[in-house]
Amino acid sequence: MFKIKEFTICLHCGCSQEVVDNQINALKPLEEEYKVHWNNRIDRFPHMYPTYSELINHSVATSPTEWVILINDRCSPTVEEVKKILNLLENGYACALLYNVGFMGFSKELIRNIGWWDQRYIQGWEDRDWVWRIKLANLALYESQESAYDYSWRSPLNHPPGQCREEHLKSKYTFGPVFVTKNLAEETYENWNAVIGDHNHDIKSSWKSWEDSTLNVCYDKPGSGQSGSSFVAGKEIMEVY
Repeated sequence: MFKIKEFTICLHCGCSQEVVDNQINALKPLEEEYKVHWNNRIDRFPHMYPTYSELINHSVATSPTEWVILINDRCSPTVEEVKKILNLLENGYACALLYNVGFMGFSKELIRNIGWWDQRYIQGWEDRDWVWRIKLANLALYESQESAYDYSWRSPLNHPPGQCREEHLKSKYTFGPVFVTKNLAEETYENWNAVIGDHNHDIKSSWKSWEDSTLNVCYDKPGSGQSGSSFVAGKEIMEVY
């Protein structure tokens, strides 16, 4: 088992320095044990991204380390939670979610293997797509909503709330009673590929399989919605393109 000694924390808040400062102050003690890099949207790109996927991709691409922790502006992260994510990644999970994809960690090696986040989604479903692609690759996922999340406010840099648009979802996947077919390949984003670096075979060889996943933890909170894994529970995902 390897130990993660260096990683980047990406804070997604672009509208409030106070929120960013509070999150940094809460996690600052991590610097006593790790080499921590901070990649803050408010410094990098304090504007509205065309899609949430592009926010994730830009965060990963501009992070200087192999390991990346990504934190939404409505999360209240703790040192213990970040350490839990790191421990899960050290022990064979390809990706760890502490509040859906709003508080998660993974390595760039995962991107190298399953592709970047799909920027064709407009307002919704990109988070479930990420989970389904991890299952398709037969990799272990830790999926939970155990962290604290504040639903009382919404960033003005987010797209206006509304019903999720499902056009791309319906083109990309077909859901049947036993099988889910993936009908479209992932897009290649050359601007991101140019900076992600080479494969890390030690990380890839450490990953456990999907059957070793821990899924659907604490999805009983008001407003939590359905977990990504529950959409494909008991179903096999196959590529048909």
